[in-house]
Amino acid sequence: MGASFNNSVMSTLPVDIAEFPSFLPLRRFSTEKYLQMVDSGFLGPSDKVELIAGVVVETSPSGIPHNQFLIQIVDLFAAVLKDCQVAIQATLPLDDGNVFHPDFMLLRRKPEGYKLKYPRPEDVLLVIEAASSSLRRDREIKLPVYAAAGIPEYWITDLEKELVIVHRQPEGSQYQVVEIAQKDEILSPLAAPQFSLKAGKLFE
Repeated sequence: MGASFNNSVMSTLPVDIAEFPSFLPLRRFSTEKYLQMVDSGFLGPSDKVELIAGVVVETSPSGIPHNQFLIQIVDLFAAVLKDCQVAIQATLPLDDGNVFHPDFMLLRRKPEGYKLKYPRPEDVLLVIEAASSSLRRDREIKLPVYAAAGIPEYWITDLEKELVIVHRQPEGSQYQVVEIAQKDEILSPLAAPQFSLKAGKLFE
């Protein structure tokens, strides 16, 4: 009888795949194939993975500071829900080979919502990633993908230093405007200029 497999035994790789032995070729997945695994239940929320450069990669587990950040950010952005929609760790296909699950997305409000289709890059107004152990991944791996996909605004929140790195104006695989905000400095998303908050409120 042949062996059977389920998502509890699926292997994943750390993000630093550059040092993976060349004599063990990687199996790369297309975005379509990865989403099929998600939609079929083969990959579920408990797997804590993303598709990066075609490779299924483990993400960092959420600790108490990360959980508190997600709770806090939903409360803070409640004021924009009339005009936008908020998604927490939702699936975002960016291109062929990259499917991320950002901590926070501000999405265009659509009459049909997102019942039948995943959000696309053109639907995304703002992405926020909460970073501690994942800071290098969010800056070096995810940032170029977000920029190349045309995500107009990307915030990286450093949970340890309690500061926000704001990226705007994507061009190629980089952002042309990069600013740092902390403590009482004011943040206001490009998509919701009427809304503002002190950077330090994100870390309370």
